[in-house]
Amino acid sequence: MHKTELRIQWFDTDREDIAYFGNYFRFFSTAEDEFFRSIGISHNGLKEQYNIAFIRIEAQCRYKRPAVYGDLIEINTWAKLENRIFLTFKFRVSRKKDHILLAEGKVRTACVTLTNGFSLTRIPDKIFDRLKEISDRHAQQKWG
Repeated sequence: MHKTELRIQWFDTDREDIAYFGNYFRFFSTAEDEFFRSIGISHNGLKEQYNIAFIRIEAQCRYKRPAVYGDLIEINTWAKLENRIFLTFKFRVSRKKDHILLAEGKVRTACVTLTNGFSLTRIPDKIFDRLKEISDRHAQQKWG
């Protein structure tokens, strides 16, 4: 599991100071990016070195309680390789001060080549091996 902390900013909220529901997908994206950084991978590096990207093919979020302006939230991220093409992330968002669960989410991605209309492609061996190592470790932990 990887942890990312974010503070709910004013621009994240509606007029009641509650985090706007759509922003949770931005929070998930930030947590995914931080997960990749923690294992030495960047989206730009994937593009420049391998001409690939992980595109979203499914996303969902289940809201439990509201986050409000000023809350420090913690996003726990688990990664699971399905095969040589698909990578799924699960997220649990909680308020850091009291560990209250605020939301749970899932994002399923597919590895695509950035030429020829974003066709599905196998994850390069070096990246796959690193993701498999992490995925196996996350599988031993509580998977979201």
